[in-house]
Amino acid sequence: MIIYTVFLFDTISAQYSFQNYPPPDYKTYDDWKVFDRISKKGKYDCTLTISDFFNNNDDLTIQLTWLEENVDIGEIRLFKNSNQIQQIKEPGSFSSITMSGTLAIVSDINGDGFKDVKLIHQGTGNGIMGMLVKVIYFFQKEDESFTKISFNDMMFEQNRLERDVDNDGSHEIITMNLKHVNDHNYWVFNVFEYCNGGLKNANEKENYPILIQYKHKRNYMITDHMDRSQMKAYELTLPDKYHAE
Repeated sequence: MIIYTVFLFDTISAQYSFQNYPPPDYKTYDDWKVFDRISKKGKYDCTLTISDFFNNNDDLTIQLTWLEENVDIGEIRLFKNSNQIQQIKEPGSFSSITMSGTLAIVSDINGDGFKDVKLIHQGTGNGIMGMLVKVIYFFQKEDESFTKISFNDMMFEQNRLERDVDNDGSHEIITMNLKHVNDHNYWVFNVFEYCNGGLKNANEKENYPILIQYKHKRNYMITDHMDRSQMKAYELTLPDKYHAE
């Protein structure tokens, strides 16, 4: 049984400012098949098939693999129907404890007419570290191969939706990390966009980053302990543990 320590679904009763912008249409999938081969082959696989994924209605299957001999590197295999189309090494690997609880989200994130996939893989931390997740994007290209983008993030919700902050049809990615500043802890939100096979910072589109003070009760207000120009010191060039392939 997978236990999510602090995840809640995104709500509209109270919102961060970026939640005023439209998210993409999406579907979620979590019906992973587990293949525990640790005792015989030293690996643990989880496989998910998304039916009618490609524009010609072919299926996409994603296989995540944890390797006992190298716990710092995981493997990702992508299949079109039964044919493997890509094999990717994933720095940081996965947790065999929580892998089967990985959430898969399908949407056209960058608005190019091709479906993309987002995986949210929870770590094994407790307390506030239970909010730490690995996020993996598969951006589909015209030839039906994928660019993989992964990074570490922190989430209250089971999924933080992308938002089209400039109304151009491509949805930006919002990340969150925790910073200690002047005896206070703050959630720092940065904005990124996908272009030319990678992410780049897009804070200028919405005057980000923003800092929101961490409190025991959920807080949505941008702090008044500093002005927006001072918040620029906490801008990220790329998300934490960023990797593109």
